[in-house]
Amino acid sequence: TVKVSVQHKDGTLMLHCHVYGFHPRHVDLKWMKNGVDYVPTYETTHVLPNPDGTYQIRVSADVMPGEDDSYSCYVDHSSLGAPLNIVWEQPSSWVTPVVVAVVVVALLVAAVVGFLLYRRNRAGYKTASTSETSSDSNNTARA
Repeated sequence: TVKVSVQHKDGTLMLHCHVYGFHPRHVDLKWMKNGVDYVPTYETTHVLPNPDGTYQIRVSADVMPGEDDSYSCYVDHSSLGAPLNIVWEQPSSWVTPVVVAVVVVALLVAAVVGFLLYRRNRAGYKTASTSETSSDSNNTARA
């Protein structure tokens, strides 16, 4: 069984490839970049025994992926008909579109609320009379 995982670390990514449940002991395990054995291994565990008589190993690589880079875990073992290349899928960059959508919706809501408040306040006022006829009680000075 092969499991690929990622850990975010100081602006880079730590890719882990964990192979377990294999027998016999010898296995070839490495990270590849764009199909080439190019990735320096950051950490490799020794082949470790499992209680059921099988073995496990993990290899990790510290990478700074670009948009066009493809990373895969290469596994070659005698129990396999052919070597495996398990590709690590980079997550899509969905954060930017989501942030933009939230900001646009917030601005639209603020504009609608502002317009409704403006109309409500304006409806509460009546146009001032421009005629000079007014009651005497309003024009008399008090002593």
